[in-house]
Amino acid sequence: MTIYTRTKKFKNKDGSTREYLYLVESTWDKEKKQSRQRNICNLGRLDNKEALEVLDTLLMKLQKYSEKINLIDICKDISPESSKTYGEILILKKLWKELGLKEVLTKYFRESQKEVDLTEAIFAMVCNRLIAPSSKREVDKWKKDVYEPVWDKYQLHHLYKALDFLENNKERMEQELFNNVKTLFNCKVNVMMFDTTNVSYWGEGKHADELLSHGHAKNKRFDLKQVTVGLIMDQNGTPLGHEVWPGNMSDKPAFIAVIDKIKKKYAIDKVILVADRGMVSEKNIAYLEEQKYEYILGIKMRQLSKTRQKLLFNDEEFEYITKNLKTKELTEYELWLKEQDSLNKKRKTPKELSEKDKINYKNTKKAQRRWIVCLNEEVARMDNFKREYFRKIIENKIEFSTAKEWIIKNGYRKYVNIKDLSIELNTDRLENDQLFDGKWCLITNTGLSSEELIFAYKDLASIERHFRDLKSELELGPIYHWTEKRIRAHIFVCFLALQLKVAFTKCLKDFNKDLSYSEVMRDVAKIKAVTFKIGEKIVTMRTELVGSANIAFKAVKTAIPPKIISTDVK
Repeated sequence: MTIYTRTKKFKNKDGSTREYLYLVESTWDKEKKQSRQRNICNLGRLDNKEALEVLDTLLMKLQKYSEKINLIDICKDISPESSKTYGEILILKKLWKELGLKEVLTKYFRESQKEVDLTEAIFAMVCNRLIAPSSKREVDKWKKDVYEPVWDKYQLHHLYKALDFLENNKERMEQELFNNVKTLFNCKVNVMMFDTTNVSYWGEGKHADELLSHGHAKNKRFDLKQVTVGLIMDQNGTPLGHEVWPGNMSDKPAFIAVIDKIKKKYAIDKVILVADRGMVSEKNIAYLEEQKYEYILGIKMRQLSKTRQKLLFNDEEFEYITKNLKTKELTEYELWLKEQDSLNKKRKTPKELSEKDKINYKNTKKAQRRWIVCLNEEVARMDNFKREYFRKIIENKIEFSTAKEWIIKNGYRKYVNIKDLSIELNTDRLENDQLFDGKWCLITNTGLSSEELIFAYKDLASIERHFRDLKSELELGPIYHWTEKRIRAHIFVCFLALQLKVAFTKCLKDFNKDLSYSEVMRDVAKIKAVTFKIGEKIVTMRTELVGSANIAFKAVKTAIPPKIISTDVK
């Protein structure tokens, strides 16, 4: 059944017309299979003023039974003005304050006696790294879509001035940040980890020749200039500081450059340095021992002498420490004795070591080093499977074609001997690689147990995760700034953004270990500040919290913002 209105005209005797409004009911006749209309009532003549007034009264009375008409009536004076980013800023602002960054920067600006305090401009750039990474020009546009009224006064030139100020105060700011982090998370720093990465440069860099240079590019972009970034982190995965060097500086000299700053900059009495294989050289290890540092370092197994490889990586004397992980340990003195004995057996005229030689070597700092060899049986089986798989592929390639270019391109060069157009499988290399299946090697001068050493070294994976954050989520690179100062400042902004992300992740884990940063932030991002014009008033309201957004506020221990953010009369 349907009810609607219709008009009907009638002719008068004088030739004029009159028109009536009817309320009509339409129904379906199932037998005749057609619709039938019936006039329910006559609502009066359309040219009759009294009839129209009755009609208006009737409509007003019927209106209260219609939700849609009521809503239209309510909204007729409401006009949506904007919807802006809000939730993420609230969370990041709380962390910014908790880490002491706002207080520190405000103090520095006050000391500098500058006319404009650019603390909030720096905060805007840091937030941009975490929410929508973009250039500084784009940040100037992006902040207009964020509900943070204090940012409205800043223009593009303020952002550039803020970068310059930030770089000028990097050293002491990192120092204060380090102390604040220790207090906030109640952590004792006794292990420091260090690693480096390269960041490609896409701009012209007319005023940064000393910093920008070609070097060994870990991302394989050898055509681009780059800078080297080093990240210092504690055993809890908290970034403590960063360093920026020319792009042609390799890991080994970078390691020496940074260890000199650690004790002095962070005022730590005792610290264990943990670094990956790329940092290790005899010169670096000797320097650490000379400066009385304790260390845990990864070793490139294939760069050791053949004799040491066989002594360290044979399958004897391993002991289980977990279900799939086994270890064995040798002191440098024990290894040296075995090495000398092995070499002596190969000589035509063997010569035994004298007791004096043994005592002299045993009393050196080098002899106190400990070698820890680790074997993961599951990884060993996988390594063996991969190598046999590679062997079959290479044998097929050699048999059916002289695919020299293909073999080199796919990383199989070390498993073949190439002479002119002839390719032979290097079976000795393949068989020798079995020695390293599932193994890795550490060297240390600490008194930690094998298990403690292994897990401390595995924490280096946190640095690699942070580098991935810097280079992907925070979009550290590519860099376009022209001057060295701005390039360094841009990297510092990314480092501060990483600090906020790590701090929030720790807060979430303390609240619920199953929560992830990206999952919670996705729901927080749905909190918007929506501004309406209601008559002469401007009202800004937040949207409802959905999913795990409320957890974010609980984790950082801050109140959920009120539904109505602000009101104003236009």
